[in-house]
Amino acid sequence: MNGIAFRTAAGENAVVTTLSVLHRLAPTDRAENRLTASMCVAVAVIAVFNLADIVTTRAVLARGAIESNPLASFLLTGHRVELVKVMVLLALIYRVPRRTPTIAFHALLWFVAGFYALTVLSNLLVLQRIG
Repeated sequence: MNGIAFRTAAGENAVVTTLSVLHRLAPTDRAENRLTASMCVAVAVIAVFNLADIVTTRAVLARGAIESNPLASFLLTGHRVELVKVMVLLALIYRVPRRTPTIAFHALLWFVAGFYALTVLSNLLVLQRIG
């Protein structure tokens, strides 16, 4: 048997195996840790697509297109959109690892990531059309 034999305070024989020590050191809920990790990846993907959205939107606007979203149009003047996006991303980066992971919030993060992916795709298609 691989392990360390010892006597407990009550005088009983006990064996601690390497596996049992590692089990106690390992996270208790692997599913919860995988969910948290996936939510952190989703936040990173959202950050990348937000950056791509800003770059492609600026490129489209530089070629003469007009922002049809009134809120985005207002925020695009004076680089306020970048400030708002950075503040939201910092809040997500701070909050996501500290919250109890839920399937609903996980799904919401990936939905937002997909939304920004489609936004970037739309901007790239507009860039292709207007050359």
